[in-house]
Amino acid sequence: MELIDTGYKIRCEMGACKNMAKKTIKLNRVGIKSRLHVCDACLKELYTCIGESLIPPSIETAAKKKEGKKK
Repeated sequence: MELIDTGYKIRCEMGACKNMAKKTIKLNRVGIKSRLHVCDACLKELYTCIGESLIPPSIETAAKKKEGKKK
């Protein structure tokens, strides 16, 4: 899979977005649906969603565990 600049005047294919596509996601398969044309705004939103699900929270922002009471 690779991200390349779009050489065509084509609309973004993400949902109901009406912007013009700036980037193309080229998939490793062949055929009519082997490329996905995406605008900059949708690409940023996709990047944010992927980052939130894959990158764990940092140690500083993670909640501290409460120590159990000792008798």
